Amino acid sequence: MSEWQRAESWAQEQELAPEPDFLEDEAQLILGDERPTGCARGFWVFDGDERRFLFDQQGRAFLGLGEQQGWVKESEFLEYLTIHNIERYYRVMDTRDMGAIIFEDIELTRGPYAGSGFVINGSVLTRFPNGKVRYATGYLTQSDSSFSDFIVREISGDGFFSWDCVTQNLHLSKAYTDLLGYDEDEFPQTLDDWSTLVHPDDRDIIDVQRHILACPDFGDSFEYCARMRHKNGSYIWSIGRGIVVRRHPDGSAISMLGTFSDINLVQDNFENIKQLLYTDTLTGLKNRSYFQQHLARWTDPEIRPVSVIYADVTGLKITNDVLGHADGDILLLTVTEVLNTVIERPCDIMRLAGDEFLTILPHCTLEECSDIIQQLRQYVRHHNALEGVMPLFVGFGCATLGEQENDTLQTTIERADVRMQAHKERERKDNYIALKAYLERRKGRPVSMRDGRRLNYLSKEERAKRAKQMQEAQAAQGLQTP
Repeated sequence: MSEWQRAESWAQEQELAPEPDFLEDEAQLILGDERPTGCARGFWVFDGDERRFLFDQQGRAFLGLGEQQGWVKESEFLEYLTIHNIERYYRVMDTRDMGAIIFEDIELTRGPYAGSGFVINGSVLTRFPNGKVRYATGYLTQSDSSFSDFIVREISGDGFFSWDCVTQNLHLSKAYTDLLGYDEDEFPQTLDDWSTLVHPDDRDIIDVQRHILACPDFGDSFEYCARMRHKNGSYIWSIGRGIVVRRHPDGSAISMLGTFSDINLVQDNFENIKQLLYTDTLTGLKNRSYFQQHLARWTDPEIRPVSVIYADVTGLKITNDVLGHADGDILLLTVTEVLNTVIERPCDIMRLAGDEFLTILPHCTLEECSDIIQQLRQYVRHHNALEGVMPLFVGFGCATLGEQENDTLQTTIERADVRMQAHKERERKDNYIALKAYLERRKGRPVSMRDGRRLNYLSKEERAKRAKQMQEAQAAQGLQTP
C-alpha cells in the first residue's frame, strides 16, 4: 500500500475521508502528478506567544489533519509524540540547553503515520528572556530519507557551499554569494573569515559547528539560524544546514556540504499572518481575537494603573438600514479617526463588535482617563459642527482597574460599559432628533427611528437590572467619571 493510500485509508477509518475529487486535487496541488514519498517534508512555524503551531499542507498530511486550516495548539501537537519525545521537546523549547538548532528523531503515536519515525529539524529565531522559545521554524520529514535524498533536497535550496576541513577553504555557489550581495571573488574563502559576517550575538553557532566537525559524538549534521551581514551593512536572517561527508579515523571531519537560505521572507509572512489574525479589516484597529489572546498582558501589575474606555456608536443600525452599509462604514471609520487622533498615549484600541470599541490604557489613572473622555466628546462636537458631514454620536464611558475590591479587568470593562450606556441614555433624545433630521434630509422623506433590538435581546429581568445600573451610574456621575 502506498503512503498516499495509507493516509486515505486512515481518514476513512476515522470517518473523515474527503471526497475522491478533493484528494486528487490536493495531490495535484502539493506534488503535481506524484504521491507523497519518504522525501516529502512539511513546513512548520511555532508561535511561543500563544504556544501553537502552523503547518503547511504536507505537515498537516503527516499529522492527518486533512482540511483543517490555521493554528494547532501545542497541547494538541504533543498528543502525537511519545513520552520520551515530549521530555526532549520541553528541553528544546523551554530551556537554552539545546541551543538554537532543533534536530530531533520522533515517533508519531497517532494519525495515518502512527508508529513511523520522523525527523523534526528547525531553528530557534528568538527566545524570551526566561529562555523559552518565542519563534521557531523548520521542517518535518520522514526519518527513512537517505543521505542522497538529503543532498538532492538541500542542493535545491537558495545557496550551496562545501568546506574542505583540511585546507580550510570554502567553496560557494553564486546563489550563496548573491544572497549577501557579494561577487564570488570577494566573498570570504575560509571559515574564520566567514565567521566575521555572522552577527556578534549569533556567533555561538560557530562553536556548535566546530564541535560537530571535531567529533562524531555530536552528530554529523547541523542547522543554525543567524543574522548574516549583507555587503550593504544590513543583516538578514538566514538558515544554514550542513552535513559531514567524510571523517578521518580519529573522527575529525574531512569535508562538509550544506546550504544557506534567506528566511527574511518567512519572518515577514509570519508577521503578516499575525497581522491578519488580529486586525479588523474595515478600520485597521485590533480586533476581538487580539483582545482575547492578550488579556494576560493587561493584568500585569507592572503596567498599573490600567484604565479602559468603552465606546458605542448611536444609530449605526438605523444608518445602515436607511442609507446603506457604506454610510455605516463611514461612521465606524470616523470613530476610528476620533480615537486615533485624540488618544496620543500608548494604548490598544480595538473594535470588539459592529458598533463597539474598547481602548485599554496602561499607566493611566481614572482622572487622566476622564480627561481623555472629555477630549473625545469635544472632538465629536467639533466634527458635528462642520458643514456637510455625516453627524456622529458616540457614547463614551471609562473605568480603572482597582476601583473596587476584588476588581478584575472584566468587571472594569463592564463598569465602563454601564457608564457608557448611562451617557448614551442622557444624550439619546437629542442625538436621535439630530440623526433623524439628517437622515430625512438625505432621503427626502420621513424616517422611522424605532429600534426594538434592545427589548428583543434583553429579558424583563435583564432590562430591569440594566436600568438600575444606569440609574446608579447617573447618581454617581459627579463623584466618579463621565
